[in-house]
Amino acid sequence: MKMDGRDFNLKRTSLTWIIDCLCGVLLIGMTVWVVCCYPSLPDRIPIHYDIDGVIDGYGAKSMIWLLLGSMWFPACLLSVIERFPRYWNVPFKVTKENHVRLMALTWHFLGTIKLLVVCLFAYLVAKSMQGGNLSAYFTPIVMTACIVNSLYWLVLLFRNR
Repeated sequence: MKMDGRDFNLKRTSLTWIIDCLCGVLLIGMTVWVVCCYPSLPDRIPIHYDIDGVIDGYGAKSMIWLLLGSMWFPACLLSVIERFPRYWNVPFKVTKENHVRLMALTWHFLGTIKLLVVCLFAYLVAKSMQGGNLSAYFTPIVMTACIVNSLYWLVLLFRNR
């Protein structure tokens, strides 16, 4: 059911402020780093890694901008989505009693996904600029973080319905 944000004034929580600040620092910091280091990057940089984190594809150093854009785009998209709660959907009935709780939890869910995506791409940008392989634990850590994050917020949503 759609949750309609017109019926109340949902306030930003400490968690949403912290997440937005962390994302902003990472996005701006990585962008500044890329701008400063771009002239000294080698002509070819790693742009693709296999499941074990080993480099298996190279591209022109200009590809770092595409990778950086891949960090900014989902962060900006999720930030826009956060501003329109009336279009969020949850898999159960939304009532006047649970409306505010469900919206806050959904907002936190979206925010933590945004932070995970920004962290993931910040690491990929850094590794591509440094020219090294990813950690062998990269894929399992990313998968575990995404699954645990999703399960955590879904359990809270179902408990608070």
